Amino acid sequence: MHTATIAPERLLRRRTPFPVRRNRAASAVGLVAFIVSFAGSWVPSYWFDEVATLMAARLSWRELFAFTEYIDVVHLSYYSLMKVWIGVFGESEAATRSLSALAIGAAAAGLVVLVSMFTSLHVGVVSGAIFAVLPHVTFIGVEARSYALSAAVAVWTTVVLLVALRSGRRRWWWAYAAMLIVGAAVFLYSLLLIPVHGFFLWRRHRGRRAVLAWLAAAVLAGLVTLPLIQEGLQQKKQISWIAYQPGRDLWGILSEPAFQLSRDVATGVSVVALVLALCFARRLSAARRRLLGLALAWFFVPLLVLLMADAAVGSVFTPRYLSFAVPAVAVLLALAFTITPRKPVAWLLVAALALACAPGYLAQRTPLAKNDGSDFAQIADYIERHAEPGDGVFLEDSNFGNTQPRLALSGYPAAFANTTDVAFVRSFKETGGFSDITVEFDRLGSRLDGIDRLWLVTAGAPSAGDLRGAPYVLGVQGFAAVSEFETNRSTIVLYER
Repeated sequence: MHTATIAPERLLRRRTPFPVRRNRAASAVGLVAFIVSFAGSWVPSYWFDEVATLMAARLSWRELFAFTEYIDVVHLSYYSLMKVWIGVFGESEAATRSLSALAIGAAAAGLVVLVSMFTSLHVGVVSGAIFAVLPHVTFIGVEARSYALSAAVAVWTTVVLLVALRSGRRRWWWAYAAMLIVGAAVFLYSLLLIPVHGFFLWRRHRGRRAVLAWLAAAVLAGLVTLPLIQEGLQQKKQISWIAYQPGRDLWGILSEPAFQLSRDVATGVSVVALVLALCFARRLSAARRRLLGLALAWFFVPLLVLLMADAAVGSVFTPRYLSFAVPAVAVLLALAFTITPRKPVAWLLVAALALACAPGYLAQRTPLAKNDGSDFAQIADYIERHAEPGDGVFLEDSNFGNTQPRLALSGYPAAFANTTDVAFVRSFKETGGFSDITVEFDRLGSRLDGIDRLWLVTAGAPSAGDLRGAPYVLGVQGFAAVSEFETNRSTIVLYER
């Protein structure tokens, strides 16, 4: 009687094929990862890079292709995808960032599949859960840029490689080459997966046929993407800003790609766990050691290549460019957390990691979370609430960098729909950059004719910026300041005749 009561449950469990259980688990983990990243995505203001995405995506197809001949050709595929995306879902923060959140979900699901191809489904689910809460992952999941997509494509490219190696079928090698090409189109540095996979094959798959098939696929991907590489090199000056970034010590270089600038408990606990995992690596099964080798190569090979290129040819490295390698950190942590066979221990460690990451996660979803306090949404909201039809606006754009108030107009044009942009001369799409041609403030002259109310938006206090002479210039034309409002890092002053 006892055997009869438990047999159906066991039989049901056995009748569920592993691929089905794996796919269900991957879907569940992917959904959770999507929700974690998407939650609060509508709160932070856009910042410069996201405004650039919107500006490019609004162009016509002909304008977009012409524009990227001068700048951001490496982002052409992403801008094209975003053009279609915002055409369907609109330009709100939630809409534009949802694509990245979906990519995070896809990457987490892919990790479950990838890791379970080496070891148990339990380790795969743990790796996907860890990936979902890493600070860098929850950051790029709320960013209208291509970094989250690059992570997703990297994971699934690696899955396709493993399938190709195990099946040996030509169609999977074609699919692998196609995935490499897609990855490069999404984010050019994703091509660094090629040496990662090469190292993995050299270490674990020395069969001549497999190596030759991989080499053919890699060469094909390199040849197809060669024009993009050449165009990207010609536009290298657009990342010259990297040279002016603050220096990083070894700890920052190793931790920032996954944990950003956080040096808190989460980073420390993770590093300790990884060290312990390496110390006990000999106790791992052969399959887990292969996975460990892949994860180590996935993270360190691109990092070392970029650091060497940075030293040899100039500044090309910043930690966020390693977003496609962050899944490897989740795999390493999953191996560390599951060294003990007791599953509750692993989940307690995942919960502890999530709690340690929670303060940073919440900070990422505040109104001023982007770029050390981007306030473009604050500017746009204030103008939209208080401006009257026919009012003039002048938004400072002489301050080079990410804090130009004029970017508020580019990011949130609907908020300025009823106002007159008194400085506008020519659109950015004709300039080869993301800045419109505008008239300097002291040369507005007749452009103020018919304007009785003018909103002047400056970076910082008006008395300290390039427009400190505004009261005199406007006073000559009969304007006087009647109100002033400060956003996080800008000042909005209303002048009336």
